[in-house]
Amino acid sequence: MAITVSDIEQKEFAYKGAGYDPYDVDQYLDQICDEMIALQEHITQLEEELTKARREAEVAVNAVKPVQPVVVKPAEETVGKTTQTLETILINAQRLADGAVEDAKRRAEDIIKAAQDKADGVLKEANGEKETLEAAFKSLRASAADFRKNLLTMIEDQKELLESNDTLFTDKK
Repeated sequence: MAITVSDIEQKEFAYKGAGYDPYDVDQYLDQICDEMIALQEHITQLEEELTKARREAEVAVNAVKPVQPVVVKPAEETVGKTTQTLETILINAQRLADGAVEDAKRRAEDIIKAAQDKADGVLKEANGEKETLEAAFKSLRASAADFRKNLLTMIEDQKELLESNDTLFTDKK
């Protein structure tokens, strides 16, 4: 059975006769505990270093694997394939650019058509409101003319009434 630091710290000794000084025994046991703690920390550190060294050795072994030989193709063959690849890339890029331009034109035409349709709708609605307002204005003008005519007629009638009853306003004493 292994003795732990906790076992040493908790150990109690029985007093028999004129035994050892309990203070000295406790002091010595504390020193033993401190030494055990330091040894355990040193063991843990050494285990970590060993694990790290094993990992590094494994990485080194894996790094030294044989390399496949590189086959060097003749320069003309490589240049020819590179030229073909570049031409293909350029053709594809031109196709993509042309497609993007056509798509942009189509979208622009759709936006212009939608804006024109909206403008036509707004114009039609404004013309309808204009016609309604013109009709209302014409009706108001006719009503104002009728009102003026009726007011003038009423004023004339009142004037005639006042002139005909001239006696009401004279002093007859």
